[in-house]
Amino acid sequence: MPSVSDIMEMAELLKVKAIGIEEDKCVVVRNRNATCTKCMDVCIRSCISASRNELSIDSAACVNCGACVCVCPTGALSTLEPTVESMAASIASSSDTSSGLAVIACARKASKHEADVERFSEVACLGQVNEALLVSCAASGLVDMVLVDGDCTTCKYGAVSPSIDETINNAVELLESARSEAIITRASEFPEEIEVGKDARRSFRGEDRRGLLFQTGGYVRKVATGVAKKTIDDKLGVENKPKTLRDRLSAGQSGRMPSFKPEGNFEIVEALVRILSKSGVDVYDPDDDSRLYLDDTVLNTRHFGKLDIDLEKCSGCGLCVLFCPTEAISHSQYETPEDPDRKYLEFDASLCTQCRLCEDVCIRKCLEIDSHVKLSSIFEMNPELVEINKPQERASIFDFNRNRNR
Repeated sequence: MPSVSDIMEMAELLKVKAIGIEEDKCVVVRNRNATCTKCMDVCIRSCISASRNELSIDSAACVNCGACVCVCPTGALSTLEPTVESMAASIASSSDTSSGLAVIACARKASKHEADVERFSEVACLGQVNEALLVSCAASGLVDMVLVDGDCTTCKYGAVSPSIDETINNAVELLESARSEAIITRASEFPEEIEVGKDARRSFRGEDRRGLLFQTGGYVRKVATGVAKKTIDDKLGVENKPKTLRDRLSAGQSGRMPSFKPEGNFEIVEALVRILSKSGVDVYDPDDDSRLYLDDTVLNTRHFGKLDIDLEKCSGCGLCVLFCPTEAISHSQYETPEDPDRKYLEFDASLCTQCRLCEDVCIRKCLEIDSHVKLSSIFEMNPELVEINKPQERASIFDFNRNRNR
């Protein structure tokens, strides 16, 4: 007979989480002095906790609105139902390539069966749709994107509405900067060309049953996989001992903590390059006169950043390099100033996600990340060089903690 602990452990397996967590990407996990609270601020159910090197989500309280995923600067959070890849595939299959129309609807609106299910993509909530997805859709040739959600004011999860507007506004600014003709609108009704009549709506009742059975089947498969894995591990005596925070994130001989690449930023840059190339602009050719306007175009977005350092205050301690999770800030390995007491930092705007951990760890408070970025800077092949003082001794994480505790 199973014990109480066995039953509780199996019950935990039965939970299908809507939001995935990669803890080591979270700046609060990487450094307890990080001030980032974006996911908690936007969560409409207050089910996210991020403090003292820990990030967790109460799966029972989470409604899978996706708002936290869109605002997370480092990609520590991701939607699992549906994934970004499945959303992109759904949009591609349901869009009208001849007219360039793509329609995305929330589950609440879709349940009313007012439109042809083959001609729109369904998501649990429009809060799951991010800028990278919308800009990528525009790059693939979709010029008319309509996000349909009925009336959020009557939805019990309607508090996520401002987050949806922010995502759309950010995507529009990115597309306008690339002179894209794509239009993104938010509506309470489906476009007329994909609507269906009342008689057709009645035929969907049987589909509801099949859809429910399909979803249940997927749920059972997930649970069965989890139970099977646990059973095998128990039989083989496998012990899943997680590595400690020190083991996972300690700085090695490189002098910096383990880093990762900002996939969301890369997707946006790639999409913008495709859009601009269709207009005959080669962003990587400095002699191409058609790209000159990129220097005069300034983005104000939550993606990418501009580094500002007060060079008189900076001691060159290197803590910003040590803690930068994406290597947007790094020590230059190939360029050296003429002054032997100076050195170069390299800054790559396309790698900066505005997590602002560099600001939080800077002891002298001489560093800031600006959200206003030249469009040309995110396409630069060579990072920006910043000349700073060379410290007498190499900084370490222990120096940071010692100064913080004073």
